[in-house]
Amino acid sequence: MFTNSIDSRAILLHRERTTNAIEVTSHDVIETETGYTLGAGQLFGPEQKAELSGILSNERKSESLTLIDPRVIAQTSFAIVWWMPATKRTIKQNHSEGGDHKTQQFTIKTPNTIGVMCRGRLYVASYKGAAHPPESDTALYRPPLSNLTSATTFCMGNIRIPSEIDAAHIDTWTDAIWHSTNTHLGKPPLKGANSVSAFVEILKSIDNTNRFPSNKLIPLDATLSEFLRTLEMKG
Repeated sequence: MFTNSIDSRAILLHRERTTNAIEVTSHDVIETETGYTLGAGQLFGPEQKAELSGILSNERKSESLTLIDPRVIAQTSFAIVWWMPATKRTIKQNHSEGGDHKTQQFTIKTPNTIGVMCRGRLYVASYKGAAHPPESDTALYRPPLSNLTSATTFCMGNIRIPSEIDAAHIDTWTDAIWHSTNTHLGKPPLKGANSVSAFVEILKSIDNTNRFPSNKLIPLDATLSEFLRTLEMKG
């Protein structure tokens, strides 16, 4: 492998055991009297890591210029983050009423929301204010959805959605978030919504109105940048 016609460099991966954070360094391969050794390391930046990932997965795309979807606010080789503006949406919720089990639709003005596809999982969080993209220090809240297995992890159930990190899938992911039938209650989606029936009563009170009770949003106690950092460390 090592000949006069080949310029070789070595790449080392370094994993922090506590956070699972990965750092990458590249090193010159130096010939010595007894063999080969490595030179001082050069730390990879985010762009170099993304390029290396593309090479290793054999998924490098065309180098031609492409337009960036205006909804995308962050993207890596393993995750994409996009924002959904505050607007009216129709939410479907399963619940029991008078002994009957039924699926009811509510048209409500939803708050600003971000979606994250990260390593095959879909995450959702909301934020307050007029329709605008979030900043790194924007405070996040639980979204007004009951189909969550944690404060922000969307329960996909039997839904099949693409996990490839590509902005072309944003409409499909967004449709899954808002138009899937909410079948159960994970974490309380709003203050006072500790049961499906309580959540339904709140939805009824704002159905077909132009208002959303922002005071009922439950804080995640994290900004956008802190939230994304947490997802990065999950590995």
